[in-house]
Amino acid sequence: MTSTKPNVLFVAFEFPPLASGGVQRSLYFVKYLSACGVNPIVVTPKEEDLPQIFHHGRTDTSLLKEIPEATIIERVHCGKPEAPANKLVQWWRIYSSVIENFKKYWEWPLREALPGIIERYQPVAVYVTIPPFAMAPLWVDLLKDYSLPLIIDFRDAWSQWALAPNGSYWHYQKKKKLEAEVLRKAAAVITTSAQTRDDLLKVHPWLDPAKCTVISNGYDGNLDFPDTLTLSPTKKLVIGYVGNFYYSPEARNNIFKPWWKKRPNRMLNYVPRKEDWLYRSPWFFFQAVKKLLELQPSLRDNIEIRFAGNKPKWMDVQVQQAGLTDLVKHEGFLSHDDAVIFQQSCDMLLLTSAKVLGGRDYSIAGKTFEYFTMKKPILGFVCEGAQKDILLETGMSVICDPDKVDNNAALLMKIIEEGIVLHPKPEALNKYHRKNLAAQLACIIQSVSSQTNLIAQHA
Repeated sequence: MTSTKPNVLFVAFEFPPLASGGVQRSLYFVKYLSACGVNPIVVTPKEEDLPQIFHHGRTDTSLLKEIPEATIIERVHCGKPEAPANKLVQWWRIYSSVIENFKKYWEWPLREALPGIIERYQPVAVYVTIPPFAMAPLWVDLLKDYSLPLIIDFRDAWSQWALAPNGSYWHYQKKKKLEAEVLRKAAAVITTSAQTRDDLLKVHPWLDPAKCTVISNGYDGNLDFPDTLTLSPTKKLVIGYVGNFYYSPEARNNIFKPWWKKRPNRMLNYVPRKEDWLYRSPWFFFQAVKKLLELQPSLRDNIEIRFAGNKPKWMDVQVQQAGLTDLVKHEGFLSHDDAVIFQQSCDMLLLTSAKVLGGRDYSIAGKTFEYFTMKKPILGFVCEGAQKDILLETGMSVICDPDKVDNNAALLMKIIEEGIVLHPKPEALNKYHRKNLAAQLACIIQSVSSQTNLIAQHA
């Protein structure tokens, strides 16, 4: 029997079995959209293409079990990125580029496949999630000959993202111009935090605020949260962290070093704002633990720090500088199922956030929402911004100002010796369930498709 639900092309360059932070949002939208009255037709690269696209990417086939059996997935071949002929070519390719090179290698297979996909499924709209940011201008181009409304989902900021500097001010302006072209073409724009929405509207003041909606990331699981969350005094406080930190000492150096001290090829680097991603790393947490042990050496046996995920090169240096080598354990990459077991074994779960100098951080780590489902106290070493806001809103966190080392050390001592009691706020937590978030997306899809049909009828 043919479904009467409207179809939407759901474009997710990162999708299971790829195991990356970028797949979770797409995976769970797909899981729940059909129950909300919309059929997602997933468009993503072929599984066999993933190793050549994501050189350091991992796969996790257990994620596939979250996809409803009836889901249609159109896996379209993505060509292998060409290796540069030499280092000079590699440098020029990086320097002259303002978006990722995936566009080049996926475009022509998509052009061949798209007419058949649209003919088969007759979608009412096209949803594209970014990053990779190249997907946005690519799909604007691909849809020029189709009267299909385009929905762009910003999982991260684009022009204002300052994890690393732009090649120059020209690169930044080019990126901002691309972003503006996409925003003009989009029927709807979605961001994952109110701060990202505010930033977009500030950079593009002509953009209609009614066109921009916030749909956060979320969690999947039991909605029943306890009235109180209690952590009793413990002989060993186990603090865990899952995932990546997205921090690079080299990138930070390129942002904060004065231009005249940089290499000639980096002297023209430009950032629209300074974001200090050292704060996204565990450095300030380590400093608090270091201070705690200086004040109370006897507590060394009362704390253990555990990480699950790929270990970056800089991690051992930070651990050694803080004198915590004997307290820190690295579990390495874990499947999602194993990561859940890991989180359940911890007493507290660590979160960090970047610091925007003179502003507010827009990012909410996706892991935040899975942490909620663990019903464990969250230890937030967070700066002003969206991450801190949601931790305060939901009541499941102990908040630490990363710059106040002495205060943080005293708080850790109190947690070990006296425990803590937190008061979760169910009314705030429940709205972040992915079922409710998918319903919001379904409403947007139905709204933009209805508007397009109305315009077509009066044309």
